[in-house]
Amino acid sequence: MPLSPNQGSTGGNTLVTITSAIPHALSTISKVLFGSAPAANVTYNAVPDNVTCISPAGAGVVQVRAVLANGQISNGVAFYYIAAPVSSTLSPAHGPLASGTTVTTTGIGLDTTTGVSFGANPATVISKTDGQLVVSAPAGAAGVVPVSITTAAGTFGNLAYTYIANPGSLTLTPDSGPLTGATLVTITAADDVTTTSQVLFGTTPIPFSVTGSKTLAVITPAHVLGSVNVSVTTDGGTSTATNAFTYALV
Repeated sequence: MPLSPNQGSTGGNTLVTITSAIPHALSTISKVLFGSAPAANVTYNAVPDNVTCISPAGAGVVQVRAVLANGQISNGVAFYYIAAPVSSTLSPAHGPLASGTTVTTTGIGLDTTTGVSFGANPATVISKTDGQLVVSAPAGAAGVVPVSITTAAGTFGNLAYTYIANPGSLTLTPDSGPLTGATLVTITAADDVTTTSQVLFGTTPIPFSVTGSKTLAVITPAHVLGSVNVSVTTDGGTSTATNAFTYALV
């Protein structure tokens, strides 16, 4: 008497299908017992000749038995109750709008994971163990989305992931200065720069301060005569303004 699935949440409410190798053997079923607890919504389906029911709450491993109208009881088949997963961390908890960021969740009970969603978008499961789940995040829109994990125990979501746009267009004020550098410049981006990890003047990384959600302050380095590209890299990606700052003779 196979069960499908043969495992479910400790809270019950798992839809279980029971079949028999003997045609119509279950047609007179009166109830289904999970251990000593009766299942709900026990229904015999003539086509395709099976029984469906809703598991009661339980724990551990129990024997499932079908009770027929004449009192006959089937042999027991094991059903495994799975506790709800506990997911405690998400690393990283933010990333770019594009898909492909590898995100790791740690916790307990993650080995029966069948699906992960970032908002309404499904992620790709890379690996899973009881204590760790690794996925590839799907593409998303800028903002915070809930992360839900579906296991044999059901679907749960107590984590969040933030999608970050790249900085977008960059404006520099002032946009020129002396060859000796030391010019205080404000870089204004079209989108958030609070997770900035690098600013380049030409190919030179320079120190920076985040002065607002879309603004950075930098001191220009020395450079030869001419214009340089300026790039800002955040968790959302890199934006580059071509010939954005001009080094001039004064």
